[in-house]
Amino acid sequence: MALVDKVRRKLRVIYRDDEVNERIDEIMEQADSDLRSMLGITEHSFTFEDGGTEQALFLAYCFYEWNDALDDFEVNYAEKIAKCRDRWLAVEYAQKAASAEL
Repeated sequence: MALVDKVRRKLRVIYRDDEVNERIDEIMEQADSDLRSMLGITEHSFTFEDGGTEQALFLAYCFYEWNDALDDFEVNYAEKIAKCRDRWLAVEYAQKAASAEL
């Protein structure tokens, strides 16, 4: 299932409407940008299409933004965000260490 369809399901949006589609697209773009920054994702090839914690956070972010409650997102998901960020920092460190050895 495409990420946009997963977002639509999370938002419980079952109808197609140009204005709604545009808002969902805007929210998804914002979620991608903000979560990459929050989580420390520097890998350009990464996509939220893959399952896992990152996708769960992406869907939750979209849900909170859709409901104009984004301020609560970081508070409610602080622990997951921190764990995920730590994992991405470890990945980045390992990549830098590996490239330094070459």
